[in-house]
Amino acid sequence: MPSTTNWGLEYESPSSLPGITLTGGPGNVSPILAVQVDGALNTLSGQIDGLTDDIADINGEITDLGVDIAAGQTSITNLTNWTRTGTTNVTFTSVSSNTSSVSFGFTFPAAPRVLTNIDSGAGATALWCSRAINISTTGFSMFVFQTQGSAGTWTSIPVSYTATYRP
Repeated sequence: MPSTTNWGLEYESPSSLPGITLTGGPGNVSPILAVQVDGALNTLSGQIDGLTDDIADINGEITDLGVDIAAGQTSITNLTNWTRTGTTNVTFTSVSSNTSSVSFGFTFPAAPRVLTNIDSGAGATALWCSRAINISTTGFSMFVFQTQGSAGTWTSIPVSYTATYRP
């Protein structure tokens, strides 16, 4: 608890006792009750302690989220339900299956469930299927294959994905 004796304030007279009156204000001539000064100091001290606690809470939340801002990584560690969506354009020539690497752009705390979809149903994609393989916390392999086993050619065919993590 702050005390007026620690703030270099002089008492009104040698016979004054702490907690009665002090001189202060402009020109150091206005009487101030020491109890009012102590009360104001206590209030201020409590507000500073509250702000310090708030800052510690905020820093703790940042740490809990696992966001390493300095490294520019958005690695997520304490999550309950997260989804990442995206699309990759697939190109290949004269094959019956193809594998492309896909990055989530951040790190899930564990390998998520990944669903894929070929976003075009016409022409070269009509008899093709897609699925995610080799799923990790940072990405997966987009595997597309022709159900009839015949070769095909794709040029920038969009294949979308949805990755979901639920502990």
